[in-house]
Amino acid sequence: MALTSSRSLAKVLTVITPFQRRLIGIPSRLRVRAVGLLSAMASIAGFCGLLTGIENLSAAPPEKNGGQAESLWTAHVEPLLNAHCVGCHGPLKQRSGLDLSSMNGMLKGGERGAALVPGNPDISRLYQSTLAGADPQMPPAKNKQLSEEQREHLKRWIQALPIARGASNAAPADVASWESSTSAQGGPRKPVWTPPRNMASTKVIDRFVELGWRERKVKPAPLCSDETFVRRVHLDLAGRIPTIAERKEFLEDRGRAKRERLIDRLLVSEEFAEHMRDVFDVVLMGRALEKAVQGRQTNQWHAFLERAFADNLPWNQIVRELLVARPFREEFRGASWFLYERNNNHQAMAEAAAPLAFGMQIDCAQCHNHPLAKEIEQRHYWGLVAAFNRSKNQDTTAGPAVGESAVGGFVNFANLKKESQPAVLAFLNGKIVEEARPADGVKEEDSAEKYLSPPAGKGERPAKAAIPKFSRRETLASAVVEDNPKLATAFVNRAWALFLGRGLVHPVDQMNSKHPPSHPDLLEWLGRDFERNGYDIRRLFKTLLLTKAYQLDSRPSSNSSPTPPEAFARGLEKPLSGEALARSMAVASGLKPAELGKAKGEGMDWPRARQTFAERFPDLFAVESHATLQQAMFLANNSLIERLLEPGSSNLTARLVAMVREEDRVKEAFITVLGRDPDSTEKEQATAYLKLRKDRPEAGVKQLVWALVAGAEFQINH
Repeated sequence: MALTSSRSLAKVLTVITPFQRRLIGIPSRLRVRAVGLLSAMASIAGFCGLLTGIENLSAAPPEKNGGQAESLWTAHVEPLLNAHCVGCHGPLKQRSGLDLSSMNGMLKGGERGAALVPGNPDISRLYQSTLAGADPQMPPAKNKQLSEEQREHLKRWIQALPIARGASNAAPADVASWESSTSAQGGPRKPVWTPPRNMASTKVIDRFVELGWRERKVKPAPLCSDETFVRRVHLDLAGRIPTIAERKEFLEDRGRAKRERLIDRLLVSEEFAEHMRDVFDVVLMGRALEKAVQGRQTNQWHAFLERAFADNLPWNQIVRELLVARPFREEFRGASWFLYERNNNHQAMAEAAAPLAFGMQIDCAQCHNHPLAKEIEQRHYWGLVAAFNRSKNQDTTAGPAVGESAVGGFVNFANLKKESQPAVLAFLNGKIVEEARPADGVKEEDSAEKYLSPPAGKGERPAKAAIPKFSRRETLASAVVEDNPKLATAFVNRAWALFLGRGLVHPVDQMNSKHPPSHPDLLEWLGRDFERNGYDIRRLFKTLLLTKAYQLDSRPSSNSSPTPPEAFARGLEKPLSGEALARSMAVASGLKPAELGKAKGEGMDWPRARQTFAERFPDLFAVESHATLQQAMFLANNSLIERLLEPGSSNLTARLVAMVREEDRVKEAFITVLGRDPDSTEKEQATAYLKLRKDRPEAGVKQLVWALVAGAEFQINH
């Protein structure tokens, strides 16, 4: 049964338009999600006119500024060019003398002249050659030509590039400046500032960020209110909104260090470990459907992640456990699932290990050196594959495990020139491990003497997996966790993105020369600080959350123009993950947080409910977040949402129905769901809506609560 009628939905949605207007004023990748979802919901209900102003604003041509161009480049244009153009027009091959791997190459052009005219797609060959009927039309293969959506992204990006004053076809200084923020810069760079030895870590971070504001000539937003902070930090550390009692306790605390005390309490809570389990399950393994999720649960993968964060295991130890897959403690047995789930696919293992160990994807280097990031070579891809290609899944008496042979696994790979090369243990941090290879035609002999734990005999079920005396996986793990700064910088960059809405390198798993950091000195310092302090995850998280940068309001400073997201001059909006959205809806409806870990609660199967939300809201660390029609349909019609709104025991709906005055119901609903009082417009509209339903108060209350939990403000951590 649908939750609302078209007419009711139109009236209820007016309650949340003030926050929509706030989102419209902030150029952000999340504005697309918030406005798009609401527009989709409006379309379903048949009253698009209600949001006409919002739709017109979101569909308007992008503002011509470097920040907008950078966002479009990262999310759409660069992947498009890499996939369709750079193979023939890049560093490896430059047909017609054209290199499309950099802004300079596009502006310089080839035999036909410049490929790009900033601000003008109508005379930019880069765009015009993709249109139907173009001569020549690019890409030339009919089955590889761009879609309408891809062409539109390309057009909007060119429109967004800044135009030089008095010129229509030149490369202006501000375009060059924009490119310098999105491509590699060679040569040594002088640090902008060297922190004093005894300076507190939070102050060091804030100083680096302030220097960035000064360089970009932006004014930061003020610090967020306590109301905003208590919601923000609960979502970031516990994966849910605070309860009314938690909110009240925090707001009534008059102590000077109350924000620090709240952070400390949440960092040692069970909910923190559960939330980090959900986050790093996706980071390390990717989203999965219910059957695969059950496999991770059954085979102790989730238990390992929870234990690791509950015990605050050092990150380098966690990484070693994942790569070696030979747990030294029984409660860490689930770490083997990181490799086991890849089901003997050694290339998949290598591709999963690279972002974890070095902060970058290497898939592109399977067939050739990376065409854009020259430090990623084909030998590095196959070196990682070689580290895993002696591995094999085994069914032991202790459960699933990943064994390793002492012999074999020597392979060659061919480059684009068809030249065959041996795959050696060469890694992205420059380390190479020498290994004797058998002569051509010589078969290695395997024997028990080569193992610490030999393979089981034919037909036998071993007690544990085979462990060779020389282990390629051990060698890789040592190369990764010892004297490898990339391990620390990759993790701190992801932690920064988790809490501040965007990595210092964006996207987070593209830490290569094509995607330099927005604050290079800060990233380097954070990595060293994390390493010096024993890869202490809890300390790092607390340090980041205590910074001024984390605690800024998400609204820009008054009388200032919108700031680019990479400046971190305001709190960036972050869409809730599916799991966090499910937990938050449950808490808003009145379920106690302690009950969310149970298999059943209030008649709901919460593990399954979280999985349902996760499948419909899968984004995590997305380059650009988009709403979908399926998400809108789910929020409007799914029985899970409807059951949350049914009055029962002492949940929110029951409490609101029991109240006498409509004004009290509105205030209670806003505080419970959104963590704030309604403003005057919201209060007036919502109260009027409830008064029209005095004869059916339960229906009115349910629709009001639904409008709040289905709205943009609830679904975003801001």
